[in-house]
Amino acid sequence: MIGIYLSGTGNTKHCVEKLVHLMDDTAQCVPLESPQITSILEEQNIIILGYPTQFSNAPFMVRDFIVRNSSIWKGKKVFCVNTMGLFSGDGTGCTARLLKKYGAEILGGLQIKMPDSVCDSKLLKKDIERNRQVVKNADERIEQVAEQIRQGKYPQEGLSLTAHLKGVVWTKTMVLS
Repeated sequence: MIGIYLSGTGNTKHCVEKLVHLMDDTAQCVPLESPQITSILEEQNIIILGYPTQFSNAPFMVRDFIVRNSSIWKGKKVFCVNTMGLFSGDGTGCTARLLKKYGAEILGGLQIKMPDSVCDSKLLKKDIERNRQVVKNADERIEQVAEQIRQGKYPQEGLSLTAHLKGVVWTKTMVLS
């Protein structure tokens, strides 16, 4: 097992490392930007892939990495972890559909709220105590999910048709406003 992530603020890194180490304390976590990432992934069968939500989707860098390295994914088992500030829609589903196209088996998806990096919106901005509570809640949730996964039950957050439709509507609303 390996955890890989794209994390600009440290939120996604925190979540992926916590989840991976709760499931296997010897497993490695590597940023997507690592020069050795493709050779590391070739040796792994189970991959925890984490990234932040951007307009109910994975960041371009994550999608581009998947496409440019399309041959790596065949036969890999992938669990998608998506961090969000307010709304993720089908942030895990967008990546899951792309990974399936290249032969990956999607184990599940987790969409987890973390402090938002957008600070110019009153809707998203929180004081330090509220952000600490958000992280505490996320940690507790990750612990619950790790236990669930150890029992063979992977959450399927963001992977449904309903989540996909919510993501489409949210994105169109954001673009038009």
